[in-house]
Amino acid sequence: MRIPEKLKRGDEIRIIAPSRSASILSGEGVQIAKEQLENLGFVVSFGKHVFEKDLQNSTSIQQRLEDLHEAFADKHVKGMLTVIGGFNSNELLPYIDYELLKENPKIF
Repeated sequence: MRIPEKLKRGDEIRIIAPSRSASILSGEGVQIAKEQLENLGFVVSFGKHVFEKDLQNSTSIQQRLEDLHEAFADKHVKGMLTVIGGFNSNELLPYIDYELLKENPKIF
């Protein structure tokens, strides 16, 4: 098992939505959270599909998986935070590239 390095000032944290969309949160709340992370010295980025939503306040499995895989593949990203709980994130399990995760350990 490979253990990721601890996060430090200047590291990039990617916000992803493997379950429900960030669109269910207030814009003000998202901005406050982003600013707090930046005040701690982190660079904050967002997954491409994090604010998109369908009738279930989520996105397709493919879109959620794309954001997850892109975050793990991006060498600049050192950690990830999810928007909200895991209501339907279990839908991703059969499609996750576990080799990608293994080769690119991140704080999650």
